Amino acid sequence: MLSTRLPSVSKRLGSRMITSSTETVTSSSSPLPVIYNDAYRNFKPVQTQMPPRKSQWKTTEAASLSRQSFLDVLLGNTPLISERGFVSQETSERFEAVLTKKLIPYSHIAGPEVQKVGLAQFEFQAQSAEDFQRRSDEKARYFAEVQKISGLHEELASQTGLNLWQKVFNAIASLLPDYDVMVAQEGPGRKYFAGIYRAINESTPVHCDWSPYDSLTEDWIINRISHQAVFNLYLTPVHGGHTVIHDQPWTEEALAFRDPNSYGYHANVVAGTKHAIIQPEVGQLCIFNTRNMHQVFPVTQGSNRPRLAFSSFMGLLPAVNGQEKPTLIFWS
Repeated sequence: MLSTRLPSVSKRLGSRMITSSTETVTSSSSPLPVIYNDAYRNFKPVQTQMPPRKSQWKTTEAASLSRQSFLDVLLGNTPLISERGFVSQETSERFEAVLTKKLIPYSHIAGPEVQKVGLAQFEFQAQSAEDFQRRSDEKARYFAEVQKISGLHEELASQTGLNLWQKVFNAIASLLPDYDVMVAQEGPGRKYFAGIYRAINESTPVHCDWSPYDSLTEDWIINRISHQAVFNLYLTPVHGGHTVIHDQPWTEEALAFRDPNSYGYHANVVAGTKHAIIQPEVGQLCIFNTRNMHQVFPVTQGSNRPRLAFSSFMGLLPAVNGQEKPTLIFWS
């Protein structure tokens, strides 16, 4: 019988403990009128509320894209960046026309369906408690799959007239001339894939994306980051489909709220916290810190049209000494 308990950080690391330091965007410290509370599974969390903590958010408003706002989001000091009109509606429509024909489901997801063009390292993670007990060659298979789609962005550029990956990457890299900015890699033949197109029309559970916990079944370089964020560039108009970002970063105490059958957490993990809400707009670029708990709500009308967004994680590898630059790595 497989255990239904998720491993703690201390059990997974031995003595190595993790430490860390509409555009409509609205924010509030009041409860959400409706919170996604495990609509596809019911379970009781071990605790009823997270321990109290002092918020790091300097503001509850979205910031425009700049060096300072990017660093504030990465360091957890502000909820999000929202840049309207990063690409035009015409460009978005070209990508939608090409991508809609290519969408396929994630190969592995312990939750509602997500469709994609590209590859997510998440597909190769242990997501449920059962997954943690059945690890084999997932890391090797991930890098083998990356090789198969290494030319995706060039292929899409030839079909749409724009290398969207290069456009977003360059915009962010230009903010950080004193950083090394690159796609994550672990040596020859072990470069990560960055820049996935995803269609999320159903809800997601409350969850976070924090590689130092999520990926510690193997020694991935993305486990060594000190901070993590994501960019999402929205390409289709939708009703509903909003993202809620909660002022509740992952800590080991959050494991008391983890659903053993999925990658999600019970809604009590964010009880009483401030939050910011993003309603996707065509051409809008948003960036937020994914260590914060967040959730996606379902598309409410016209659900046959994909809620299409272009995304990549970004993580900070601190400089080891005074001669090195800090490094910002990308992966999806």
